[in-house]
Amino acid sequence: MLLSLSVLAADPDPYVEALQEKRFLKLSNGNEVLISYHSHSEETLSKIRIFMRRSGKILWDKTFVNEYDELWYKANFIPVVKDQFLEDLNDDGSTEIAISNWNGGKAPCASSAIIFTVKEDSLQFLKKQQINTEFSRHVYPMKQEFKNSKYKDPLCRN
Repeated sequence: MLLSLSVLAADPDPYVEALQEKRFLKLSNGNEVLISYHSHSEETLSKIRIFMRRSGKILWDKTFVNEYDELWYKANFIPVVKDQFLEDLNDDGSTEIAISNWNGGKAPCASSAIIFTVKEDSLQFLKKQQINTEFSRHVYPMKQEFKNSKYKDPLCRN
């Protein structure tokens, strides 16, 4: 297993590299969710702004610095389940999205996906799930894993 990870480390996954730049998500109701950066200067604390808009009008807007016990340094959308950026994980009628958050540290498995429930005009925090920001292609391989309280990203197992 260690050998395969070092091969991956030497040869980055182009799909994951493209995901790391995904900062725009169009929702099925026409709303858009965007991620923007306020600052990345070493002298100032980084801030990540996530907002929802429709037809140019801001519906919801929040700036993240240390929310959910995370230092927000770099964020991007990641499929919540394999190949799906939008999925109703808890069968409540509302879809969920996931944002991969890398805190700037050296341990990729110390990173998290923050899962939000999409409401008509806002995002609501649902759950935090550990992922490997360098290699994870999604948060969960299938929807059923969301309900598994012992689920761990296979790329983060010891």
